[in-house]
Amino acid sequence: MSQRRFKYQREDFSELPVELNHLTIYLKFFEDRVEARNCLEMTSLEDLSGLELDARELTIHQVRMVNGPDDEQGQELKYNYREDENKLEIILPGTLRKQESFFIETQTTCIPSDHILEGIYRDVGPEGAPQQFISQCQQWGFQRIMPILDDCRAKCTMTTTLEGDARYTHLITNGNIDPKNNPLGKPAPLPGDPNRQVITFHNPIPMAPYLFLAAAGTWDELVDQVTYPSGRAVRLEYLVPVGQVEHVRVPMEILKESVLWVEKTQGYEYTNDVYRTICMTKSNFGGMENMGNTTIVTDAALIDEHTLDGFVQYAHAVIVHEFEHNQCGSETTMETPFDVWLNEAYTVDVERRFMAGQFDPTYMRLNEVDSIRDPLLGPLAMEDSGHVGLIVRQGFNDPDELIDGVTYVKAAEVINMLRLILGPETFNRGKDLYFSRYKNTNANSEDFFQCFEEVSGRSLEQFKRNWLHVIGYPRVKASEKYDPATKSFSVDFRQDAPEGVDAFCLPIKLALVDQKGGDIAGTDRVFELNQKQARLTFENISEKPAFASLNRDYSFYGALESSASAPEELIKRVRLDPNDFNRVEAMRALTDLERSKLIQDPEAEVDPHWLEVYGELLGDRGVAPSLKAYFLRIEEQPLNRDFRTWYPEQVAARDRLLECINNAFRVELLEAFNGLNTYYLGNTPKAGMEERMLKAVLLNLIVRVDDEQTHELILDHLRAATTATDRVSALSALNRTSCPKRRDVLEKVYQNWKDNLSGYANYLRVVAGGWQPDVYEMIDRERERPTFNVNQPAWCRALYTPMAFNNRMLWTEKGVDWLTCRIIDLASINPVTTSRLLNAFQQVCDLRQPWKDMTCRCLENIVDNVSEKASPTVHGQAKMYLDAVKKNG
Repeated sequence: MSQRRFKYQREDFSELPVELNHLTIYLKFFEDRVEARNCLEMTSLEDLSGLELDARELTIHQVRMVNGPDDEQGQELKYNYREDENKLEIILPGTLRKQESFFIETQTTCIPSDHILEGIYRDVGPEGAPQQFISQCQQWGFQRIMPILDDCRAKCTMTTTLEGDARYTHLITNGNIDPKNNPLGKPAPLPGDPNRQVITFHNPIPMAPYLFLAAAGTWDELVDQVTYPSGRAVRLEYLVPVGQVEHVRVPMEILKESVLWVEKTQGYEYTNDVYRTICMTKSNFGGMENMGNTTIVTDAALIDEHTLDGFVQYAHAVIVHEFEHNQCGSETTMETPFDVWLNEAYTVDVERRFMAGQFDPTYMRLNEVDSIRDPLLGPLAMEDSGHVGLIVRQGFNDPDELIDGVTYVKAAEVINMLRLILGPETFNRGKDLYFSRYKNTNANSEDFFQCFEEVSGRSLEQFKRNWLHVIGYPRVKASEKYDPATKSFSVDFRQDAPEGVDAFCLPIKLALVDQKGGDIAGTDRVFELNQKQARLTFENISEKPAFASLNRDYSFYGALESSASAPEELIKRVRLDPNDFNRVEAMRALTDLERSKLIQDPEAEVDPHWLEVYGELLGDRGVAPSLKAYFLRIEEQPLNRDFRTWYPEQVAARDRLLECINNAFRVELLEAFNGLNTYYLGNTPKAGMEERMLKAVLLNLIVRVDDEQTHELILDHLRAATTATDRVSALSALNRTSCPKRRDVLEKVYQNWKDNLSGYANYLRVVAGGWQPDVYEMIDRERERPTFNVNQPAWCRALYTPMAFNNRMLWTEKGVDWLTCRIIDLASINPVTTSRLLNAFQQVCDLRQPWKDMTCRCLENIVDNVSEKASPTVHGQAKMYLDAVKKNG
């Protein structure tokens, strides 16, 4: 038998043998353990003589067949706990016939972990309070709490009773508080034991096990409510670290706006009495929908003096995202993990539309495209590597592998493309049909597209086949021609697709632009390209257009190459295109010509016409700050995918461009930087955000000149800064320089920020982003500090992930070896962060020498020293990279 590439494949998800109807759960929280009694009410879907439940790292005390949750007697059952397979095999006393109802009760104990952040784990609570516990059940965490059919299709209602120390302020789970047992709406003293308390919740909505939440902790509480147009009110609760209530007043306002916005735009009204947001200190993810209880990492849930602008944006995004999951995920649930994209892609799309109303829409779209092109975690880079890219996967070794840029970014682009192709009205009818048809049930990818086919009256087979089941993306070439004799303008498209793909079905937003920089009336449209070649012709165009503005706002996922890519044509588009996104894209393409030239020939001359346009944009006072920041930003990563793995050359090319800019515009850069007042305190966290973004870009340009004047400018900026973003921007710039005061300043910052969760994480990011030779020693020193806890994911991410992006320091012999050792060290502690670090080696097949051989040796070292059992994701990922090298020679 050939060895399986993946531990889990679609055929492993056969039909369930039973229907899970209801769970009656009793959980007892103790300092060192959690005891569970669970009565599973089921209906057999076939003749049964035994049943397998999922159970992982549990102590099994008893398994009984009972007549119901109140049966104290019952019949003890024989069982076989196959711990290596995470299966509890239960032997029934006789054969149950199809459609026969029955009850099985299990009594078990789990030991919460400090670093395995799945099931119930040990979170961080206030000093002097009993141990704080919180759960994370996605995807298979429930089986770490008690035996269950840990399957998305095992949706059932629940009655859950929680018992814990009387000093806890909250015992929380899914559903509404039972008014009979807890008429005051809070835990009641446990009869006979005043040192403990108990509370019962009823969840009447069928829910998948992965959405289960159990939490016992000490929080302060901010309470508000939102009233729907129907007149129905929903209580909103924020559970926050003690003393932090003031820092969630802004997030509470965001939540209230999100709830009403979702009702207005999505037609969804929340069904429970209470919607609760709970701060969790430890998590590998930003948030998790737990049906009525959203957990959000504390450093993203609070907005305080250490909150970066990016986290203010993230707060808006994660709040609306997790709330929308009540509809898309909790009520309408994916059928298997292979359909997880259904939960996430639509929800991200809703999140993006909300964000476009909260911030400048062009700025937000540029941010989204940045996530697509991210050189480490972006889906384009992942697909370029050839290892992953399928939205509907062929298999996986751990469900955390499904939480990546393909699921969250590429799949969200597919939803956006579907809307563009069908049109917004038809798209809305399709999504309404989907959520009404599959409410409180499960759906798969075919179910989803069938709804849109029904309302549109067209086949979407080509669209879904290639977007969901292909690694790779379309590369579209476009050429333009104007015929004055016929007064017609044509655009010819040619699509190159991965091997085996006929053609992607993709939307191209475009318009013709006149010589004055305005759209020509009647030419704005979405063109559907679904063939290898196609021509779009505009008739009755009396005067020659300046150009066709193509793929506006990045309407299709992939790459576009226009025949009008000469510098003079791109300059025209930078100056004239009325679509701001495409103006930035034209400037990026113009800069990329210079970058690509310097990557191949470091001694090449920088085009003075590029510098001229750059100077125009630098001096243009009519451009919005965030847009100007994008115009001026010089990145390492090329748009030309042929040079994506030339990492040292990318660094050198960027340095050369920055030198040219400073030589030509040093005075203007300093004037622009000093002319931006970002030190005033606005009325909201959003105030001044665009100006701070531009100031950071200008500082990154200026800091290329590593002299005393630059050092003093950075230190002055740091002293004047009134926001976390400006302070971190200054410190990051300082840590890239040779300033003699650098280490002393950073040590003072450490002392001032180390006691704040977000502040400490900000400091760690600064350290890890350094460009000086001592960066490796500085990172290792932070690991050894008593304040650092490697089991705290926020700090682990902050200290290590930046190095995977730090091409200047990573792509050296010392850097590659250093990263390899850290991957081996962290694999069993935090496999999610480690997997992100390992992504730095994903392009191994296309690396140039000596980096390819060096990286292969490092990957072999990782495979040999990270066991498949201890970290299946990291081991499997490294092995996949190596196998690809062997396959490709």
